[in-house]
This record gives sequence, structure tokens and C-alpha cells, in this order.
Amino acid sequence: MRRSRQFLSLPVVTLEEGKEIGRIRGLVINHQSGVIAALLVQRGNIFREQKVIPYPRVVSVGSNALTIQKASSAERIASLPQILTLVKENVQLKGSRVITEGGTALGHVVEYLVDPTTGKIEAFEVSGNPAENLWKGKAFLPADEVRTIGKDVIVVRQGAEETLKRNEGMLAEGVKSIKDTTNRFVNKARQLHSKMQGDDEETHTEEEDPPVKEPD
Repeated sequence: MRRSRQFLSLPVVTLEEGKEIGRIRGLVINHQSGVIAALLVQRGNIFREQKVIPYPRVVSVGSNALTIQKASSAERIASLPQILTLVKENVQLKGSRVITEGGTALGHVVEYLVDPTTGKIEAFEVSGNPAENLWKGKAFLPADEVRTIGKDVIVVRQGAEETLKRNEGMLAEGVKSIKDTTNRFVNKARQLHSKMQGDDEETHTEEEDPPVKEPD
């Protein structure tokens, strides 16, 4: 999976022409199907030309570039009416409140994870405020817990907070494991450093006080 922000600023390279046609400047979300419908591509800084790439036309998403088959895979928004409608709806997932069917606030979305092969949104990273919600910190909520993605609110199924809590615990355990590993590494480094200092002191003493040979 890939975080949504990892798409932004990726150069778009065509496989047939071997050219860079621009960089990713935005993601167009189909809130009804829960997928990335298209990518907004912009070329140039002064005379900015913006086009869209329907996500099914994406060949691959790498660490340093996104590839498409040919330059014509990117089109003007006006020529793709369904995507134009989604652009006008302008659903932004980040910042959306997350509320259960029963009206319990779980927090707000700070990030979401996408399957780069299909463009499907797989999970939401949710941040909770202990003053308003049942928990604090950040945790991941699987997308299959979502009932409705709206313009301002994401409605999740009743009981989704239990999944959120379990994920929060998993994150906490992961952080604890990292801290434990780091502490062990630091302790070993300190022990090695102390041992090396001890060896240096012994060597230094031998050089300063060489053994005295008794005369025959």
C-alpha cells in the first residue's frame, strides 16, 4: 500500500515515447466506490497545463516515477465528463470527521492508504482527540468498515471503534518494539565503548610503565 501523499510530485513518464509529461499534483476520488478515479497532472510552472490520467491507465507506481503507456493516456478534464464531475465535487478525505452509525465520533482522517495496482483505498489513518473521542493518538481503520464517504463526514459501521482500538494497540506494540530494539542497540554500544576505553587505558599504562629488567 502507498500513502496518498507519496503520489504527489511524482514525475509521469511515458513508456512508448520515453518522456516526462508532468508531475502528479492531485488525486481525484470517487467517493461512491472508494477508489482513486484519476490523477491530476501538471506541466510547467509559468504556463501551467493540467491534464488527468484515469487510474486504469496507470502502468505502475514506483518510488521515483509513475509510468503510463503513452502521452495520450493523459487527457484534458473537459473530455472526461465523469471525472470532471468528481473534480467539481472535490471530495477531500483528509480532515474528514469519522463517525459511527450510532453517532460516536472516532476522530478525523489525517492520511489514507491506496493499493497502487488498483487505486482502491484500503485504509484510513485516523487521529483521535481524547477530549472528544474514545481514544487518543493515531490508528488505522480498514476501508471495509466504511459505510459512506461524504464531503465532510465518513460514516463507519457500528463497532468499528473496536477495530480502531485493536489497530491502535498494534501500533503501540510496534512503537514499543522499536524503542526496545533501539535501547538494546544503545546499551550494547555503550558496553562496547566502555570496553574499548578500558583496553586503551591498559595499553596506555603498559607503555608508560614498562617492566624494569633486573641487572644480572
